Amino acid sequence: MKKQTRGGRINRINPLIHKIIASELLRNSNPTLNKATVTHVSTSPDLKRCTIYVSSLENVRGTLSKSLEKNRMKIQKELGKQLTTKFIPRIQFEIDTSFENTDKVNELIYKIHEK
Repeated sequence: MKKQTRGGRINRINPLIHKIIASELLRNSNPTLNKATVTHVSTSPDLKRCTIYVSSLENVRGTLSKSLEKNRMKIQKELGKQLTTKFIPRIQFEIDTSFENTDKVNELIYKIHEK
């Protein structure tokens, strides 16, 4: 019998949650959410909590955060309809700042090469 790697179930659930949340953001009537991208999904091993990392190419962190929190229950309800697990994780949104950090690193590299 093949030994299952740690987090096998979570590794199958996370892409499914990612797909459901991303499609819900696209179907939303809020233009800020339509332009948002789900970058990463992290679900707890007991499937009670799920952190969704979201980013946007536009620099609208405050507006994006407010819109996500306003629509969280609607998205949570749709996740409950589409996810066929015993527990439906409670979603929490976080703004992913990795793109901003990448821009800062690129600027520093560019300044070094200029000198």
